[in-house]
Amino acid sequence: MPGTDRPAHTPPHWPPCWWAHAALAWPLAKKDVLARYRGSAFGLAWALITPLAMVLIYAVVFRGVFNARWPGSAPAEASAVMDGVSYAVRLFAGLMVFTGVAEVATRATRLMADNANLVKRVLFPLDLLCLALVLQTALHALLQTAMLAALLLLIGQWPHGGWLALPLVWLAVLAWQLTLAWWLSALGTYLRDLQHLVPALIGGLLFLSPVFYPLDAAPPVLRAALLFNPLTGLIEAMRWAWFGGTLRWDAVACSLLALAVLMPAGRWLFQRLRPGFADLV
Repeated sequence: MPGTDRPAHTPPHWPPCWWAHAALAWPLAKKDVLARYRGSAFGLAWALITPLAMVLIYAVVFRGVFNARWPGSAPAEASAVMDGVSYAVRLFAGLMVFTGVAEVATRATRLMADNANLVKRVLFPLDLLCLALVLQTALHALLQTAMLAALLLLIGQWPHGGWLALPLVWLAVLAWQLTLAWWLSALGTYLRDLQHLVPALIGGLLFLSPVFYPLDAAPPVLRAALLFNPLTGLIEAMRWAWFGGTLRWDAVACSLLALAVLMPAGRWLFQRLRPGFADLV
């Protein structure tokens, strides 16, 4: 019938809530996770082995070589082993945030090209690809959270009230990941150089984020610059939830303010550029 044809790339009616969106995106995320670990001897355990290996390497280098110590993390009379363990678990908490964001940012630049068969389908809601990418990192984050909790219990650090804030912190982290997925998947489809530029920027950003050190331990000039890094508030909030201490509300406020601006802008940009995806992949 005339006038009833759906325009190209117009998604079908979406469910009214994010839970329904996630239910639609989960099969895509599950398929990618299974494909990633298919044929490997350890399977999904690599989601734990890889970050633990990174923590071990970084802890040996910064603690063993540079004699780095986390201020206030252990009593002065604590043994070198316990001091090192205290540094490693705080490093792990920061890396959980950073590696998840880094993975989404890196993969998002090629997200549409890697799913060209779905992009070329007229009625496929491309937003699901971004959400599926975030769900994959959320699964890894869930496993790593359980691992860190087990490590803390093993060394005698029992749960406290801050642990109740962990779901809220992770919600903010996942919201930032989705924001980056929208921005970089849309821009990366048009600007192919981003797939080479973003990994290089991520490598430098690792040392310009409070992963290896707390924000308060940074020099004053660097501390001021770190407040403009959205990951600073997320990492500081994650460590506060796990280990307590003083929460840097200024860093958290900067991160949430940037999220409030960039998330709807990213959503708008993705919808604005989406009609051209099929012609570019």
